[in-house]
Amino acid sequence: MARILNLLVVVICSFAYSQTVRVHSHNDYLQKVPFWGALSSGATSIEADVILKDHQLYVAHDEKDILKERTFDSLYLSQINKAAELYLLPKVPLQILIDIKTESKSTLAAVVKAIEKYPSLRNNPLLTFVISGNRPSPSEYSAYPSYMMFDHQELSSALSAEEWKKVALVSLSVKPYTKWNGKGAPVAADEKKIEDAISTAKKFGKPFRFWAIPDSKSSWEYFARAGVDFINTDQPFLCRAYVESLPTRTFTNTKISE
Repeated sequence: MARILNLLVVVICSFAYSQTVRVHSHNDYLQKVPFWGALSSGATSIEADVILKDHQLYVAHDEKDILKERTFDSLYLSQINKAAELYLLPKVPLQILIDIKTESKSTLAAVVKAIEKYPSLRNNPLLTFVISGNRPSPSEYSAYPSYMMFDHQELSSALSAEEWKKVALVSLSVKPYTKWNGKGAPVAADEKKIEDAISTAKKFGKPFRFWAIPDSKSSWEYFARAGVDFINTDQPFLCRAYVESLPTRTFTNTKISE
């Protein structure tokens, strides 16, 4: 009986931990199977870089990388819609982070037009499209549909209360805070800078993400424990499996020895 209770405690702790730390599939369109791989891994944030060219939305980091068959609709919207029709979308909030690489207003107008073709997506309360990269002025956020939110990319609270309502998360590059390579742990001075940044971001009451973190197990564990809400990774399946296993992988000694 004791063994069963212990097992239940481990499962409950693991579940609680996994609900706290979520996985962000960085540059998901570079995966062998965009969207579906991240969905099956349990990632609840999926990123696509979007370029508007000749009235078409392409998924690519740079214009030179554009392939005609890799459109935002074919790789993401139609696939998300298919997942919705098959009841395969998660029962928890899912965000599609759209990193706008071209001029913000024209590209966003095309994004809205593309999403509007899919009522099951724009009317799904658990699905949010989060705009990153080239964004309009925060004063214009409210002009966009309710299913569209924005990525705040600075430790500044210079937004009005109404503007903050349209912010889905706060994201920062980790590079100004540490040059850590993901092995061992960051040096103490860097840890202090990282902790201060996370603490400041948390005061906004929004989920927080560092991008450009080292993509390693040590890094995933460190940032999960440091309080990052979304772990940025190019390996969503491995990352989520590892982060979920942390409660069973770690032990804290409660006895102090001189």
